[in-house]
Amino acid sequence: MKWFNSNGEFKSLNEEQIKGLDTDDLVSYMEAKGVSEQKQRKAESESLKLELKEIQETAKTQSTEINALKESQKGILSNNQIDYVSKFIEENKNEISKIHSSGSGTLTIKVPEDITTASGGNINPPDITGTQQAPLSNVNLRNFDVTALTSNISTSLSAYPYTESVPKDGDYTFLAEGEIKPQIDFKWETNYAKPVKIAAWMKLTDESVKDVKGLQSVARDFLRKKHDLKKSDGILFGDGIAPNPKGATVYGRTFVAGDMASQVVKPNFMDVVNACVTDISTTHNYEDEMKYIANLVLVNDVDFFLQLVSAKDDNGLPLYPQAGLNSSVVIGGITIIPERSIPAGKIFVCDMSKYNTTNYVPYNVQIGWVNDDFIKNQFVILAESRFHAFVKVLDEQAFIYDDIATIKDAIEVVTP
Repeated sequence: MKWFNSNGEFKSLNEEQIKGLDTDDLVSYMEAKGVSEQKQRKAESESLKLELKEIQETAKTQSTEINALKESQKGILSNNQIDYVSKFIEENKNEISKIHSSGSGTLTIKVPEDITTASGGNINPPDITGTQQAPLSNVNLRNFDVTALTSNISTSLSAYPYTESVPKDGDYTFLAEGEIKPQIDFKWETNYAKPVKIAAWMKLTDESVKDVKGLQSVARDFLRKKHDLKKSDGILFGDGIAPNPKGATVYGRTFVAGDMASQVVKPNFMDVVNACVTDISTTHNYEDEMKYIANLVLVNDVDFFLQLVSAKDDNGLPLYPQAGLNSSVVIGGITIIPERSIPAGKIFVCDMSKYNTTNYVPYNVQIGWVNDDFIKNQFVILAESRFHAFVKVLDEQAFIYDDIATIKDAIEVVTP
């Protein structure tokens, strides 16, 4: 037939073709067309049913996935955040369906979070901020000024002289009537102490002392404390090689037991101290010399604890109950001071008044500029002093610096 193609599928005729049909053909054409359209509508209806079923299955699947997503977020998201996610899914369900159908695509959920202290950040704060909130404190340096234990002398002389007189020849004697009287004499020697200098400086900027509250004050305090500590170290341990002072421990001699050798049963620490005091008082430069009386003992902090604070008798009672940690103690007129700069195991016993110091140029601070500091807004704080530090030749007998164990062994009774 004219209205079916070679594959048997109905085809529509145009208006001219329909006018050329006779009555029987026209009736047949209209019947064929109606059957074809009915088949087409039925086919379309079946297709719609299939699509609807797929959509229903997709919605069911998506509902399951969404519920699973909600469940998975419990304990992670707050109730408010879960409500927000649910609302987002509801509002974007069509878009979600399209993504599911196409097999690709993304939707971003931006869930509002609770505002906590972690919500904000301090972005690259300048270093200076910290010092404005928490001002500088002084450097925690210890305070040990051994100068106070010495004989401090005021002088304006660079070369400080001192003269010592000593007996030379002859002596008094008892005479019979008419006998010739003996001649005696003495001599003297003048020595000279030269000053030593101790100094340090630091450079600051105008901005730093302006922006950092108390910086200049802390700098001055630091300079002074470091000066005093270095000076004390020199007075105790300086090797005496220019430009260093000669320290009291370097003047110190080793212990000489003499008649005390192997005479003490089970010597303790105070036996060691008293043995040194005795050695100093019985050692003379010449006959009839005034004896030296030691008044100071320095030991390491640990030795102070072991030998004094924790020492006990056979009944477990403290041997020296007056001794306390971190403080000096006076036992038998001797001041014993714990000092960390004394090496462990060492003991320094002396009459420290025989060590002389001066304030030739007292501690002073100066502020100035070096080269182009001025145009760089920089300046220098310089601190220094000059002083004499010496022991007179004859007075060197008044200083002992030795090992505690060595002295204890020297005086302990040797058992056969």
